[in-house]
Amino acid sequence: MHADPPFNFLATRPAWPSLYPVIALWIASGLAAVIVGVFVIGYYGLPEPEVPYPGLPDPDRILPGAEPWEFKGNTDVCFLVIHGFAGSAYNTRPLGEFFHSLGHTAVGPLLPGHGTDPEEMQKTRYYHYLRYVNHLYHECRRRYKEVFIVGFSMGGTLAMDVASRNSLRAPCSGLVLVSAPAFFNGYFNGRMILHDFSLMLTGFARIFTDIIKLDKKLPDEVSESNPWIGYRFVYPLGPLHSFKRAFRGIRRRLPLITSPCCLVMSQNDETVNSENQYYIYSRINSREKRACMFQLPMDGTTRHVLPTHKYARDKVFRFLEDFIEDTLQDMSIPPRPTAWRRFMRFFGR
Repeated sequence: MHADPPFNFLATRPAWPSLYPVIALWIASGLAAVIVGVFVIGYYGLPEPEVPYPGLPDPDRILPGAEPWEFKGNTDVCFLVIHGFAGSAYNTRPLGEFFHSLGHTAVGPLLPGHGTDPEEMQKTRYYHYLRYVNHLYHECRRRYKEVFIVGFSMGGTLAMDVASRNSLRAPCSGLVLVSAPAFFNGYFNGRMILHDFSLMLTGFARIFTDIIKLDKKLPDEVSESNPWIGYRFVYPLGPLHSFKRAFRGIRRRLPLITSPCCLVMSQNDETVNSENQYYIYSRINSREKRACMFQLPMDGTTRHVLPTHKYARDKVFRFLEDFIEDTLQDMSIPPRPTAWRRFMRFFGR
């Protein structure tokens, strides 16, 4: 009799090495899906019902120096001056004082949630700021013949938003944008711009926390050369994400802006990419538009807060003064008669 051959375990074992590429593909696909999901949520965020309007900041809790201001002038011209994200009316006060020195009225509001504490700001969203500024704009129009909207940083974004929404029925007399963004990151002006990668993930980050606080402190000499009152190195993610999400609609409405416009920015701004100025300038349909780009020294500041910057402030004011004088002078010139009016004048009518 012949004995059975021994059982060969190696011959019956599955060929696992042949599955390695498939497993690697599964893992890579899973990681890619996770990364894409993080960026999609980071950009769009999770669905959120409309947040109730929290009201204006409590006057008893406003930080010293952050209070809203108003300077009465002796002309029928008013400047509505809007501060930026997490800032306060202190940061736009030099602009108001400058406009008042020209004899005009200047109004500097304090946006909802600002000038008190970051927890209060977390209860607000961009649309709260927009509605408040739009309300103030129409209040100014009822009181003054000519109304300019002036915005610094996010205030400039709000100024563009209000100007574009009112361009047909209630256009502003002029628009002044200082360090104003229309985007943070993305493909603009023919190239990819990644100015601040962390801002691409605000919708994802707010799943885990409401407010991000950075453990940073500026040297005293930097604070003195570029003073600022607000929430420094503190970022409430709810309003920040809603601000970022508003950019798309604002960019779409830029061609509706036809009022005279003046743009000012620093080329080496660390907060807002300077490509924003060219993007805005090239898309608005203002017949009169001017732009000024500064190159500021590397002095430790972000070179973003131009209204209070030691080296840029006076230059900004001189540039704005020329724009304001020319714009108001053009308004004082009666419009050219239409063809029908010239025809009727031929008959003495």
